[in-house]
Amino acid sequence: MALYEEFERRPNRLIAANSAYLRMAAYQPVGWFEYGPEAFDEARRQNKPVLLDIGAAWCHWCHVIDRESYEDPAIATLLNEHFIPIKVDRDERPDIDARYQSAIQLLAGQGGWPLTVFLTPDGEPFYGGTYFPPEDRNGQVGLRTLLPRLVAAYRRHRDDLQQVARTVTERTGQANVESVEPGDANEETFQHLTHGVLQRFNLEEGGFEHTAPKFPHPLAIDLALLQHFHTGEEPWRAVFLTTLKGMAYGGIYDQLGGGFHRYAADEHWSIPHFEKLGALNGLLLANYARAYRVTEFPLFREIAEGILAFLLRELTDAEHAGFYNAQDAGVGEHDDGNYWTWSQEEFLAPLNQQEAEVLTRYYGVTPEGNMPDSRRNVLRVAALPAQIAATLNIAPADVETLIASGKRKLWQARLHRKAPAVDTNYYVSGNALLISGCLEAGTLLSNADATDLAVRATDRLLRDAYDDDHGMYHMLTKGVGARLPGLLDDQVYMANALLDAYTAGGNRRYLDTARHLLDLCLQHFWDNEQGGFFDAQPGRDVVTDFLRQPRKTIEDLPVPAGNAIAALALDRLWALTGEECYHDMAGKTLATFANHAAHYGPFAAGYGLALFYHLHPPLVVTIIGHADDEQTHQLRQTALDTYRPGRLIALYTPNEQPLPYPPDDHGAAIAYVCAAYSCAEPTSDVDTLRRTIEKFG
Repeated sequence: MALYEEFERRPNRLIAANSAYLRMAAYQPVGWFEYGPEAFDEARRQNKPVLLDIGAAWCHWCHVIDRESYEDPAIATLLNEHFIPIKVDRDERPDIDARYQSAIQLLAGQGGWPLTVFLTPDGEPFYGGTYFPPEDRNGQVGLRTLLPRLVAAYRRHRDDLQQVARTVTERTGQANVESVEPGDANEETFQHLTHGVLQRFNLEEGGFEHTAPKFPHPLAIDLALLQHFHTGEEPWRAVFLTTLKGMAYGGIYDQLGGGFHRYAADEHWSIPHFEKLGALNGLLLANYARAYRVTEFPLFREIAEGILAFLLRELTDAEHAGFYNAQDAGVGEHDDGNYWTWSQEEFLAPLNQQEAEVLTRYYGVTPEGNMPDSRRNVLRVAALPAQIAATLNIAPADVETLIASGKRKLWQARLHRKAPAVDTNYYVSGNALLISGCLEAGTLLSNADATDLAVRATDRLLRDAYDDDHGMYHMLTKGVGARLPGLLDDQVYMANALLDAYTAGGNRRYLDTARHLLDLCLQHFWDNEQGGFFDAQPGRDVVTDFLRQPRKTIEDLPVPAGNAIAALALDRLWALTGEECYHDMAGKTLATFANHAAHYGPFAAGYGLALFYHLHPPLVVTIIGHADDEQTHQLRQTALDTYRPGRLIALYTPNEQPLPYPPDDHGAAIAYVCAAYSCAEPTSDVDTLRRTIEKFG
C-alpha cells in the first residue's frame, strides 16, 4: 500500500476541478487529467493511448469502478505507465458524454455509466464499454487483463486500431446528425407518432418497457395527459393513470422522504437504482400536478407535494436560490441504497404493535426482504389501506391514522442515518426544468412556496449565469461563478422556463430574455443547410476533432430533446408576440425530423408535444389593465386558476397594449382569449373568462 499512501499525500490534478464528481477522485493513485489540451498534448507527445472514464456523482457503478479499480495501486500503475487517463463528469460535459456514448453504442452495442473508452492520442475511440471489473469475472474481462492486452495491441497493431478509430468516428458522426430528408410536420405525422407511443405502453405495469429496467418517461406521460384532455380517448387515460399510480406505489418513489429515484431495476417499479436526479424530479413534478388537476385524485397531489418537499429539503440552495444537481445513491464502499432500505428488525424498532401490524402489510416488509442478496426491504405500497382494514377488521380511517403515525416514526429513524451526499453544482439545463416544474405545481396546486422557489431560482440564473452576448452558461460553481459555454439545452430549456415564469407572474423581463435566448439559438445553433438545431455551437473552441463533430437529434435521452423544446418555445413565443418568424422556424425544426421521429416511440414524446402545439396553437389570455387594479388581478388570477394545457398569459397596461387588442373604452381591465388567428369576445367578467378558457377553440 506504500504507493497508494504516497498518492494520498500528493493529490492528482483533479484536486482543482470544479466538478464535485472529479474532486472525489483527487486522491486516487491514477494520474487523472481533465478533458483538455494538456491531456491530449501529452498523449501525442508520449504516443500513448488514452483511457477516458465518464461518470457522475450520482452513479453507483461509477463509484464501484473507482473503488475496485482506480484506487487499486496495480491498476493505477498500469494506467500511469501506459495510458493517459482522463476523467469526465457527464453532467458538467454532456456534449463529451453524448458523442462517446454514440461511439460505444457502435462498438459494444450499449452505453451507460461508467463509460470506459480507449482513444487514440487524437481522441478517436477504438475500444470500450461501460463497467469493467478489476479481474475477469462472470465471463467479463477485467482491467488487469484488458489493459496489458490493449497496450500490446497498440504497439503491434497501431495502424489497425487507427483504422478502427477512423471508422468509428465516421459512423458516429453520421449517427449524431439525423440526416434523412425533411418531411411534412402535419397531423398524419402526429397520429403516426402517437400510435407508436400507445403500442409501446405496458398495460399491466404502466410505463413503456415490458421487461426490466423500467424508466420514467415524463414527456410521454405529458403527451398522454394532453391527448386525453383533447380527445377524451380512454387508452390515453390508462397510460397516465396506470403509469403514475404504479410509480407512486412503487419503490422508485421514496415513500418516506418524497422524490423519485432514477429508474427501477425490475419490471414492477419496486427496486430502484437509488440516485435522485433534480431534472427528472422537475419533470415528474409537472406530471403529477397536471394529473391531479385532471383527475382530482388525492394521491397525485400527495406525490407532487412529496417531490416538492424533497426538492426543498435536499436540492435547494436556501441562501442563494437555485437547485443542486442530484443526490447520490448511497454512502460508503459497499452501500447500494442502505440509507433508503430496511431490515425487518430496523423497520419494526420505532413502531408500536398496531403500527407494525399495519405498516408491515402496507409496505410488504418481510424477514427475507425484496433486495437481491441483502435481506433488506425497499418500501413500496404492497396493500392499500382498505385491504388492510378488511384483513385486520379495523376501520379504514384507523388504518390511515396508523400509516401516518408510523411513517413519521420511520422518517425520524431514517434521519439518524448518514444521508447520501448531494452534488451541489448548478447546471442551467437542470435548473430550468425544475423551474418549469415548480411553476406548474405552484399554479395547479395553489402552492405559493413552489412558485417562490421557481422565481428566486430564475432570478439567480439570470443574475449569475447569463449575459447578453452568450446567453446562458452551462454551469455555476460556488466561488467561481458561471463556467462553460451554454449548450442548446441550456438555452432552450431556460427560454421555455422564462415563458412559464412570464405566464405565472407577468414580469416582462422574462419574456424579453426568452426572446433573446431564442434569437441567439437561431443565430448560433441553427443548421443552415439541413434545418434543426445543433446541440452545441458549430466552430466552438474544442480540444479534439472528435468533439467537434456536429450532433443534432430529436430523441429524449432521458431529458427532453433540445430540438423539441426549441420548437415548442418558438411557437409559444409566436403565440405571445404574434411574430410569424418564430412560428416559421418552429415549423422548419419540426419538418427536419418529421420523417423519422415516430421511429423513437415514447423517446420522441417531446417532439409529439411540440408538433401538437404547432398544429393546435396554445391558447393565449391577454389581459389589459393597470397592474394595481383589482379587476386586473381578478382576471389574471382566473386565467391562472383555470386549467387548460399549454395556456399562456400576457399582461399589458392600457398604455402599452399590443395590436389588435384595444383597451376598454371605460378604462376597465379586459381579457382577450385567442388561439392562432381567432379570438373570442373580450370580457371583463371572471366567470365568462373562465368558461371561455375552458371551451374556446
